[in-house]
Amino acid sequence: MNDKQSLAQDLIAGKIGRRDFIMRALALGVSLSGIEAILQSCGTSNSSSSNTTTLKFANWASAESATRDNINKALQDFQNQNNAKITNIGIPFDQVLQQLTTMTNGGNPPDVMELSGNWPYALGGAGALEPLDSYISPSWKSDSFPNSFEVGSYKGKVYAAPFSITPHGFWYSKDLMTSAGLDPAKPPKTTDELNQMMATLRAKLPADAYPIGIDISKTEYALVGFWPWIWTFGGNPMVDDGKGNVTINWADSGTVAAFQWLQDAVNKKWTPPDQAIKAERELMANGKIAFKLDGPYLTGIFANTNPALNTVDAVNSKFGVTTTPMGPGLSSPVTAADIHNLGMSAQAQNKQLAWKLIDFLTTSDSVITKFLIPEGGVLPHKSYNVTGGKYAKNYADTISQSFINNVIPTMRPPAYGPRYSTAASFVVSALQEIAGGANVKQRLTQLTNEVKTVYA
Repeated sequence: MNDKQSLAQDLIAGKIGRRDFIMRALALGVSLSGIEAILQSCGTSNSSSSNTTTLKFANWASAESATRDNINKALQDFQNQNNAKITNIGIPFDQVLQQLTTMTNGGNPPDVMELSGNWPYALGGAGALEPLDSYISPSWKSDSFPNSFEVGSYKGKVYAAPFSITPHGFWYSKDLMTSAGLDPAKPPKTTDELNQMMATLRAKLPADAYPIGIDISKTEYALVGFWPWIWTFGGNPMVDDGKGNVTINWADSGTVAAFQWLQDAVNKKWTPPDQAIKAERELMANGKIAFKLDGPYLTGIFANTNPALNTVDAVNSKFGVTTTPMGPGLSSPVTAADIHNLGMSAQAQNKQLAWKLIDFLTTSDSVITKFLIPEGGVLPHKSYNVTGGKYAKNYADTISQSFINNVIPTMRPPAYGPRYSTAASFVVSALQEIAGGANVKQRLTQLTNEVKTVYA
């Protein structure tokens, strides 16, 4: 690749902005007409004409070998149908927010982007995303799962549309329960039952197997996995009033109880120490973890991890899914609304075409059959999944039905916002230290003060 080609690639990837590109291109001897041609080919022409036919789509699916081919096939169909060119930008999941922020600040963001968790709030709150309220039809709003649009909304505006509904359900291994003398048809309904079963499993399982997997890694995603437990034990350490004002108390009694339970689980060897979610998934796929909160896509992950679980029927024969066990004082189970969604850049030159891509990604038979169903998430239009729906046969297995009918109705978003990711870095540090033996109440009191400085 020569210097001019490399420069164009840097522009497409958002590593440099338009101004830097022009200055460096002139230094390399590129003519003004040549610069304009490159900008147009990259979808970054100075013209704001609505006839622009190039869109940049950033997503992590194209960065992962298991999903790359499927999303590429679906995007090819959009190009053919709309006489449009899609520049597909694959970004590793743990780098998405950082790279989208860099590309946006450089003046060359993707037109459409795959998002998750707090990212719509961080980008939307910074003015990087286009509000989607005027694009979303009332019929889609009424045909959506509870809280699926709320997850991408900030201060009353929708910044991200649901793409794949993937909240964490309570997975359990039928084989490990049976081997410990537990009834696999009766997974734990309460935290008391869960603790009793984990004590039994610990006594019966070999040393290299564990009753439960809890992500204790120093990643923001570890907090996504722990939110359901915080709420389950009655904690509510961060409350957003819907206007961006957050009440903070990480030392409330319920939150203290949840973190004490975590510390006890580590001390009793109920959960493996210092394991991130990927490692725990591999352990569960190979019969080494009995219980785990995780998304519906775990079926596909099991298939890629263990050849004996390479079909939906095989996974259903070995595992089941139910709601998070209820803690003391709760009247219903709860889980975090961890979903994949789609946003549009506020700088997109052709917003109608960008929305057309979002609509395509959420309704097209090509995307649904070639990407979303194989990926394992529940489709964002509720009617597509349920009995009688166009794709209902793909969600007829017991685990999928449990997610649709039992788990998804219990999902709710954490107190996401532009400052949440910074606060989360303090929280996961405290989570690790408490798992390692730190005094729970003292550490959570310290955490409250740390998080308050973020929102001050």
